[in-house]
Amino acid sequence: MKETFKKGFGKFKDVVKKTNDLPLWRWVLVCFLTALLLEFILEILGRRSPISAVLFVIHSPLVFIYNIFLVFFTLLLGLLLKKRVFMVGFISFLWLVMGTINFFVLGHRITPFSFIDFLMVSDVMSMLDVYFKTYQQFLIFFGIFAVITLLVFAFIKMPKIRGSVHYITTILICFAAFGVLYVLTVLSLKTDIISDDFSNLGTAYKDYGFAYCFSNSVIDVGIGKPQDYSAVRIGNIESDIEKTSVYRKQMKDKPDIIVIQLESFIDIERVEGVNVDREPIPNFRNFCNKYPSGYLTVPAIGAGTANTEFEILTGMNSKDFGAGEYPYKTILTEKPCESLAHILKSQGYGTHAIHNNRAKFYSRDEVYPNLGFDTFTSLEYMTHIERTETNWAKDSILVDEILKALDSTPEKDFVFTVSVQGHGKYPKDELKCDEHVVVTRDDEDPELTNQFGYFVNQCYEMDQMIRNLKNRLDKRRGNYILFLYGDHIPALEFSDGQFKEGEINQTEYVIINNMNLDIPDRDIYTYEFSDILLTSLGYDRGVMQKTHNRYITLLHQNEDYKGAQLNLEYDMLYGENYIYSYIDAYQKTDMKMGIDDITISGVTENADGSITVTGEYFTEFSKVLINGDRYDTTYVDENALLIEADSAPEELVDGVTEFKVAQIDKKKHLLTETDAFTYSKQGD
Repeated sequence: MKETFKKGFGKFKDVVKKTNDLPLWRWVLVCFLTALLLEFILEILGRRSPISAVLFVIHSPLVFIYNIFLVFFTLLLGLLLKKRVFMVGFISFLWLVMGTINFFVLGHRITPFSFIDFLMVSDVMSMLDVYFKTYQQFLIFFGIFAVITLLVFAFIKMPKIRGSVHYITTILICFAAFGVLYVLTVLSLKTDIISDDFSNLGTAYKDYGFAYCFSNSVIDVGIGKPQDYSAVRIGNIESDIEKTSVYRKQMKDKPDIIVIQLESFIDIERVEGVNVDREPIPNFRNFCNKYPSGYLTVPAIGAGTANTEFEILTGMNSKDFGAGEYPYKTILTEKPCESLAHILKSQGYGTHAIHNNRAKFYSRDEVYPNLGFDTFTSLEYMTHIERTETNWAKDSILVDEILKALDSTPEKDFVFTVSVQGHGKYPKDELKCDEHVVVTRDDEDPELTNQFGYFVNQCYEMDQMIRNLKNRLDKRRGNYILFLYGDHIPALEFSDGQFKEGEINQTEYVIINNMNLDIPDRDIYTYEFSDILLTSLGYDRGVMQKTHNRYITLLHQNEDYKGAQLNLEYDMLYGENYIYSYIDAYQKTDMKMGIDDITISGVTENADGSITVTGEYFTEFSKVLINGDRYDTTYVDENALLIEADSAPEELVDGVTEFKVAQIDKKKHLLTETDAFTYSKQGD
């Protein structure tokens, strides 16, 4: 066996040596043929079908050729090193890895893989338990380790070319290829062969190919500087929107404002071929008949919760950012931004965010202070958590958390809530949930029936939460607005034209209120909501809301509207902040995690060697720190934590020992910690 391996490896080395000795022009030809093969494989992976890839080549040959040339250019860079076989192979390997990741990503969501997903690694790691079994996770990490090991081995063992690299000639070839690629890009954009408008990322990948779209997502981040951007332009926009702004009389009794973004929530009866034995969301439907409602056009399909959230809160258009970009993972982690929270805060509101998932998911713990929130209650600060069979927190917990936020301040409150119960993965092998609604499919596909059945029953339970919340709000007797909407359609398999009503990028919304607000039923875009809300209440609006209001009667394709929107977004987030010459600049808030103050009131050394820490508002994410060191902690209840004897220090140091309780998420990130509680063993 050992001899056979040595013999085979020796032959492989001989082939590599012969390949290394190829003249430069043949290497260029090898790179081109490799690029052709790679691009075809990438399209097979991206379309999850060889037939679809062939049809793409037939119907869009110029786009296919452009993608080949793009891959070809990257392979040419490998010729600049002496280990040419390794470098060209390594670059080819990277393309195949990206394509393979895209293949698997599309198996779990509708949005293709883009470069911004690398910023989501920590969030993806937190969901591994949902999408993969333990042995599958082991195989993934073992596979990654094995591949890295093989690459290192190959780099060490691969021979170099004999003789000179001919750097000048090779560099000239690379520059020439880059020049041709640049010209092809400009011409292709001008002739609409390709486009840099990725309004629908999934459609863009299908129309323009994986190599181009993924490469575009690498370099296209943020908002590009508009050609007409200047202090004068911003001044003219501000003057125009201010002159044309229409104000209503402000209501005497301000309402509490509650916004709930419902994870993957839609009315499944919009979908052809899916049948239910009873109304899956009866309360939501009933509210839609009574209150202002319609379809909400969202920026995401099957994933991208944070971008829907971003548009609702800021009034900005996420599609003005880079391809597939999440502003929550880029600019908003460092830059304060105009938002509903900031605007309502200036109206005297307390501002609260709630999410029954990790605080660090989509970097919300970093973003929310820049959006003007006073408090943020994430899963780590909640108790009595019920979970779905796929381990997401159920939304029933949100009712008490919302009411707690409303009761936490004497003033009126704005409570922005993001739910998670409807999140995938949706189980294929069995239903795995309480069957409130029986779901069948015309095609009788057992796996899809289970998936849709699970999803519909989560929506049913979310609908019950909505009813419970409204009943509780009605009993409070004060004025309130409750805005409910789905963030995007679920990451399930839908065929073209399967939606009988509305579009695939639309969910339903309803504006429940006890004030008879004068808001007509109509379909809206997510970024329009903040203007509709503030205008109906007669509140002063931000510049983005005034911009929407200025052009509300015009078509959304209106260039003046798009130009004004783009200039203001760029100015506030990336530009010179000229707009702050006319309005007060928005500042980051000193946001508090959780509503309640977690405190320690006592520490007891038990006879069995364990230690009990008593206090208030502990959760299952509370961990005890002794003199700064973390100890394995058992959650007893909201008032007690236990360090078992086998985990506790053998003996507490004589004198003064410092205890703290920290909130630690499941990935071991420290979110907050209490003030120190000083315990003296001598004084016990």
